[in-house]
Order: sequence, then structure tokens, then C-alpha cells
Amino acid sequence: MWTKGYARRVKSTTSTNTAKILLVEDDMRIRVEVMGALRAQDFEVEAAVSLSGAVDALDRDFDLVLLDLGLPDGDGVTLCERLRREGRGVPVLMLTARDEPEDRVRGLESGADDYVVKPFHMPELVARVRGLLRRSGRQVGDDVYRAGDLWIDCTQHRAGRGDAEFTLRPREFELLAFLMRYPGRPWSRAQLLDRVWGNEFDGDARTVDIHVRRIRQQIEVDASRPRYLRTEFGVGYRFDAGSAEE
Repeated sequence: MWTKGYARRVKSTTSTNTAKILLVEDDMRIRVEVMGALRAQDFEVEAAVSLSGAVDALDRDFDLVLLDLGLPDGDGVTLCERLRREGRGVPVLMLTARDEPEDRVRGLESGADDYVVKPFHMPELVARVRGLLRRSGRQVGDDVYRAGDLWIDCTQHRAGRGDAEFTLRPREFELLAFLMRYPGRPWSRAQLLDRVWGNEFDGDARTVDIHVRRIRQQIEVDASRPRYLRTEFGVGYRFDAGSAEE
């Protein structure tokens, strides 16, 4: 199975995404699922099924390109290299069934900004799209998540409980926002490092524990008995939206 549906999301938002995305994918099933998921988040999505079709489409401006490596008339790496030679800074997220280290390196060295291996979870893909758009300064619309009186506004980079705002460091904010997007789903430390810190992180996995402890000190009524940011023993951590009603 290529994708899984969204976990229950505690989201309250009037979304106004204006980002335009070009999806270059020749597999019809994947293309339809990805387009549906992105359009459900109010992104504008156009699709191309070949390298030549993508070249024609890129005569227009896009905020992000989702690019399959294996295309019927060429290699997606060729297109990525061309974009970088032309000085076009549009973010490129590669989709590929190739999971060998040399393929990953080749894709990134061609100028890709991120790399997702098939099969993938659709919420992860959407999160990576949002992350690339934010880092590139593209508009990704309002993104507000709530659980009881706890809230986080990803657009304004604010979080709080009721009328009181927290003072979160940038990485603490990103970690809390990521966990609130997927309430109930457990994440290992390695997964959180990959999704929140990114491929460039080369440190101790216990840094996740430190950030979780700091977040709990602000969002929990009693940090020693967390209701929101739970430890999933033997796995890692999860955000429990249901605890808001306890």
C-alpha cells in the first residue's frame, strides 16, 4: 500500500495556501493519490507524466517540484541538474523507489532539497512539502492546531494555552508542531530527528529527550505527569490530543 490516511488532526484553520506545485510522476495511482492529498490541503497542483512534459510545464512558475527519478523518457536527476544550471531556486523533492545510498547521494548532489522513498506515508510527504515551502519562504497558508486549550499557530510561529503564550525555542516549536500534526501516532527518536532536525543532524539522539523535557515544562500543567506529550515506552513519543478532555 502506497499511502495511509491522516491520523485524527486537531486542526482549526481557514486555509489559504497559494503554493503552486508541479508533480512529475508517471505512475497514475501514485499521481492521483498525491494530487488528491495536496489539493485537500488547498495547494494548487499540476501534473506531468514525463521529462519532456515537465520541461514544458516549467515554462510557468512553481513554488515546489515533486520529481520522480524514474521517468519513461529520462532520469529526473537530469531535470533537477538543469534547474540548478539555470539558476532556478525552486525547491525539489524527489520521489523514488530507489533506496540505495548512491541513488540518494546522486539525487541530492544534483540539487534536490529532499528525498522520499516509495512507498511513503502521505502525511509525511505533506509535512515535508510544507517544510520545504517554509524554508524557501513560500506561503503555505494558515496552519493552526488545537487540543483543548492548547494551540499552536505555525504561520505566526506562536503557541500557548488559552490566552497565555509559551516561549519556545525554534527547534522546540518545530518538534511540538510536528507532533501535534499527527495526534496519537508514536514516533521514535530516530524518526523525529529525521523529520524535524533533517538529514544534516549528526549528534546524539538524546537531544530529542532534552527538547521534549523543555516543551513539557511549558505545555503541561504538571511536567512530571504529562497529559499531552506522552512517552511511548520502547518507541519514543506521541502527542495525545484526547488527554485534553480528561
